[in-house]
Amino acid sequence: MKKLTYLTLFITGLLLGSLLSYFTLQKIIASRGGMGMHGFVDTAHAVLNMPEVMDLLVCSKLAMSNGHKIDNMRLNLTLNEQLKPMDNGEMRALFVLIYVKGYAFGIADAIADKATAFEQYSCNSQYPWLLKESKKNK
Repeated sequence: MKKLTYLTLFITGLLLGSLLSYFTLQKIIASRGGMGMHGFVDTAHAVLNMPEVMDLLVCSKLAMSNGHKIDNMRLNLTLNEQLKPMDNGEMRALFVLIYVKGYAFGIADAIADKATAFEQYSCNSQYPWLLKESKKNK
């Protein structure tokens, strides 16, 4: 009988301790802003629906896949300007950019005929600055 009482108290203590630590950790995480990820999914979804960002990223990957050099500095500056309104001070815009870049590059990699897709996306007319001029042409 004594063993059953100790076992019951032990199990009850484990359950109460687990619940207490769970709610305490949830309070700490919530008070710190959800570890910087609060609203990340909504923000990433909003960026995925911005054709000016997605087309630019797909065009840049298609250009690289076709063997062209791109102007990475201008690409990153343009993307930073477009994503600046979504920054919450905790580098959310950077994390969203990394996520969206991976997504867009995956879309571009899945395209079989990259040269035709580059033309269909009108990459040269939309982003004439994207391709770096080779040193031979200068």
